[in-house]
Amino acid sequence: MIIVSAKIIAKNGDRDKIISKAQDVIKYTRQEPGCISHDLYASTEDENVLIMFEKWKNQDELNSHMQTEHFKAFGKSIEEFVAEDLEVDVYSVEGFD
Repeated sequence: MIIVSAKIIAKNGDRDKIISKAQDVIKYTRQEPGCISHDLYASTEDENVLIMFEKWKNQDELNSHMQTEHFKAFGKSIEEFVAEDLEVDVYSVEGFD
């Protein structure tokens, strides 16, 4: 399994715009082959911080996801609302059972 954590830092006052823009990418990503889960979380400590947390069956499925139109459209749709580049971490959990 592959886990992706993407930290999104919104510009002041733009957090809800990012949450709104994320609804389509979440909806369509959850329907993709290999997607185990795809969720967006808000920090309890900093109102401008969001975390996109995803679980994928394997790296190939994640790679396919990153080529979809809804993934690309989401990235473009939030560009003006983010304060800095996203911090993306990818983890493999193979061999930990």
